[in-house]
Amino acid sequence: MIQDSHSNLAEAKPSLTHTIVLGDDALRPGVRVAPLSDEERYRAAKPMPVDSMLTSRLSTSLQAVPSLLVEEGHRGKRLMEVVIDGELVRAKDGVGLRAWTVDTNGKISEHAKLFEADKLQSMVNAAAVWQVASVVVAQKHLADISAKLDEIRKGVQDVSDFLNEERRAKVTGTYEYLAQAASTISKGELSSAIRTELESCDRELTQVQHHLQQELLRRCDEPIEHKEWFGTEDLQKDAVTKYERLKDLARDLRLTLKTRALAWYVMSLYPGEPALKQARMERLLHTAEEFEAHLRTIDASAERDCQNFSSLWNRSTTLEIRKTEVREAAQALSADLVAGAHETKKDVQASEALLLTHDAPTYLVFEVEDGRIGELRMCAS
Repeated sequence: MIQDSHSNLAEAKPSLTHTIVLGDDALRPGVRVAPLSDEERYRAAKPMPVDSMLTSRLSTSLQAVPSLLVEEGHRGKRLMEVVIDGELVRAKDGVGLRAWTVDTNGKISEHAKLFEADKLQSMVNAAAVWQVASVVVAQKHLADISAKLDEIRKGVQDVSDFLNEERRAKVTGTYEYLAQAASTISKGELSSAIRTELESCDRELTQVQHHLQQELLRRCDEPIEHKEWFGTEDLQKDAVTKYERLKDLARDLRLTLKTRALAWYVMSLYPGEPALKQARMERLLHTAEEFEAHLRTIDASAERDCQNFSSLWNRSTTLEIRKTEVREAAQALSADLVAGAHETKKDVQASEALLLTHDAPTYLVFEVEDGRIGELRMCAS
C-alpha cells in the first residue's frame, strides 16, 4: 500500500496521466499501464480465456486504472495497454512496490501521492502484482512444458523392468505433479502447494538417480564367472549380456534426468529464489558430466572381462573376435550414457534459453468503456 507523506489527500486532484509504472525503479518498472492508440494492435491481440483465474485477478488489479488515467468526466471507449517485464518478475521476491505517473514526454510527473490509497491498494500490493505478472509470463511456457511431458510419458511407458516399483513411483509421481503444474498455470495460478512439492520431487529424483548410478557402477565391476571346462562361448555370451542389460539402467537414468530437468524448468517459472534456480541448473549440468566420467569405468570393466578369454581350445582369432564383441557391447552402453549426458545438457540449456526468450516484456491490452474494463487480450511483443 502506498502511503502519502503529505497531510491532505482530500485536497489533491488527479490530473490526466499518460502512464502509470509500478516497481522498485521507475526507469525499469515491473508493470507499466498506459493508453493505447494503435487500434490494429488491439484487434490483432489474442483474447485470453474468459474463465481463466488470471483474467479475474488482472481485472481486479486493474480496476483502479481507468479512474487514474482517464480525466474526470471522460466517458466512452478507450484502449489501454499493460506491459509486464518478465525478467524482473521472474527474479523478483515481491517485497514491495512503488508507483509513479509518467507524462507524455516520458518524465516522472508525480509519485502515487496524488491518488487515493484505496484505489491504488490492489495495484501496488506487491504479492498480488508479482503473482499475476508471473503467471502471465509462465503461461507462455505451456507449449514447451507440454512437449516435454509427452517425452517423459513415452519414457515412463517404456521404462525397463529393472526400475523397481519404489523408484518408478518417484518418477511417475513427479510426472503427475508436473502435469498438474501445467494445468494450474493454464488456469491462471502458480500454486504454492505445487512449488513446495517440487522440492520433494527433485530430492526424490536425485535419490533415484544416485541409486541407478551406483547400481550401474556396481554391476560393471562384477566379474563374469568362467564356468566352462572347454572354450569361451558361454563366457562371451554372459559378458555381452551383462552390458546389454546395463543399457536398461542407462535408459532409466536418461528418463530420471529428463524429469529432473523439467521439474527445474517449472520451478524456474516461479518468482524469486534466483540463487536456488542457478545452483540447481549447475547441478544438473554437473550430473551430465558425471555420466561421461562413468565411461572410464565401463572401459576398464570391459578390459577386465576380456582378460578372462583364455583357452587352449580356441584359436587366437576366435578369442579376439569374442573380445571384440564384448568391447562393442560395452561401447554401446557408453554411447547410451553419452547420449543421455548430451540430452540432459541440451534440455537444460534449451530451457534456460526459453526462460530468457520469454523474459521479454509481455503485452496485454484491454478496452475501457465508461470506466469498466472489457476483454483482456495478449498481443505480440
